[in-house]
Amino acid sequence: MMGMQIFVGSPQLNAPVQESSLPPGIRAVAEVAWHSVTTAYGLMVVALIYLFIQPNNGALAKYIVAQLVALSALFLIYSVTRFGNVTSLYLWPFFLVIAATVGMGVRSVPSFNEP
Repeated sequence: MMGMQIFVGSPQLNAPVQESSLPPGIRAVAEVAWHSVTTAYGLMVVALIYLFIQPNNGALAKYIVAQLVALSALFLIYSVTRFGNVTSLYLWPFFLVIAATVGMGVRSVPSFNEP
């Protein structure tokens, strides 16, 4: 996720915004937003590694699933409303696959299901 954000998305999405004639304040906010998403992806990777090593953290797993489902919904909704299809912003299925994988891990660890 983070690698795609940095190496694929940055030249195609962030660089044109930064090189545009938009006012400096708008470019700065766009760059902060861009790097905030990159940071969130990086922290999610760290959390997933931690969850793999220490799988008895149901709250963390549920938070990650919720975040991934929300990201998937954002990509899907904007793809449909802006472009009229589900393929223009094509990352939403990847987020759902990761969420489903984490969800299967939650279901397979008995302590997650205990109150």
